[in-house]
Amino acid sequence: MLESLFNRRRVLPVAGFALTLALMPATIFADQKSGEGTKPAPAAPQAAAKAPEKSWSVRMSKGAPYTFTVKSKEAALPEITGELSRLLKVPFTLSPLLSKQKVTLEFGGLNLEATLRMLAPQSYIDYVAGGEGGDEPKALAVYLQGLNEPTPSLNAAVRGTSEAILIEGDTEEGTDSEAQKKKEEENPLRVTWSNNQLSVRARKQPLSVVLFKIASEVGVPFEMRYESAELVDVEFQNYPLDQAFRSLSPGVRFYYRVDLQTFQVHPIRLALLSPASAKSL
Repeated sequence: MLESLFNRRRVLPVAGFALTLALMPATIFADQKSGEGTKPAPAAPQAAAKAPEKSWSVRMSKGAPYTFTVKSKEAALPEITGELSRLLKVPFTLSPLLSKQKVTLEFGGLNLEATLRMLAPQSYIDYVAGGEGGDEPKALAVYLQGLNEPTPSLNAAVRGTSEAILIEGDTEEGTDSEAQKKKEEENPLRVTWSNNQLSVRARKQPLSVVLFKIASEVGVPFEMRYESAELVDVEFQNYPLDQAFRSLSPGVRFYYRVDLQTFQVHPIRLALLSPASAKSL
């Protein structure tokens, strides 16, 4: 009987321990198992801050003649003109008043001049014309201003390095035969400039002489960067200046400004370039 009682006392603690294990939460063992030989998981990266959307867009057509599409909502004007400058590779100058302006616009399919008229009350473009017959005038600089602000200097972008001086006259005494020849060649060079249109009649005249005469009539400096022996035999009536100079020689360059409020052309300078320089422009 004593042996039976002793066996019962020994069984009770074992049974109690087994019951305790059965009632313990399973998560304790799970946590211990998962923690063996592992590192804490890295924290999830924070989402990157979303960049603010632009309040404007500027697009230029792929082929010439170039057109522009502009959309903006209360956008700073210098941001829009900065993009136009980048696309055209032409410097833009804004007056202090215009540099503070914000604009709301939406248009498309406009050429450069029409685009600038949408951006500012007063706008100007400096151009250079000349070269091969099919070449379009090239924009050199753009100026945007408010109404009644001073006009930019004509030399702001176009500066010459020299000015030619032509001395005309006979170097020998005239003879009867020479007098007759002069009579036959009377008026070998005639140049008229009226209403922004040029008329030229030149019969085998040196190109430099013809250009100097044109510059004198138009009222602009003539810069002779190259002494050409070319002779000109040409006649045309009432040509716009850019067309006139394309008709004379590929080495001629005519610099001018267009006021986009009045569309008036302001001649700036006339130049004769060497063949190598002319090709690089």
